[in-house]
Amino acid sequence: MQKAILFNTSYKNLTKNLLSKKITAIKDADETSCKTVYKNIKFNSVTNFADGNENDFVAQMYNKYYSGRSCMLTFKNDAIVSMYTLN
Repeated sequence: MQKAILFNTSYKNLTKNLLSKKITAIKDADETSCKTVYKNIKFNSVTNFADGNENDFVAQMYNKYYSGRSCMLTFKNDAIVSMYTLN
């Protein structure tokens, strides 16, 4: 299943659904974005903080500029809080 989401917006059970593979792709729902889709999402690590855990996932980014570029997505409190490219 593909889910359209906005960065820094919390979605119920987002991290849980990614871990259980119920969500296989994420589409950036921001109107001003370049319609990025993140596929092949795989869990990488978790970091514990007092205000919630950060879960890092590795994914491949597809948009009009990149086709399969590796990136790291960071989730906190069921929201994507950051994305950075790995190569």
